[in-house]
Amino acid sequence: MKKRDVLEYLLSGALLGGGIYFLFYTERGRQLREKLIHTATDKIDEWLEELEEELAKAEADILAKENA
Repeated sequence: MKKRDVLEYLLSGALLGGGIYFLFYTERGRQLREKLIHTATDKIDEWLEELEEELAKAEADILAKENA
């Protein structure tokens, strides 16, 4: 293993650890985590709503073809 690789791994680990510490153990990190979770759940709700609408349209098309 090259010396540079080891340094990169150590730096990556330190950044990851710092990010985890920030998100879980600081007030600003907790607020950011809550905001990210809220944003993600809103987006998933939008996607599920669109999927439900598309499935309803597909179902209506299939029923229309069966009744024709």
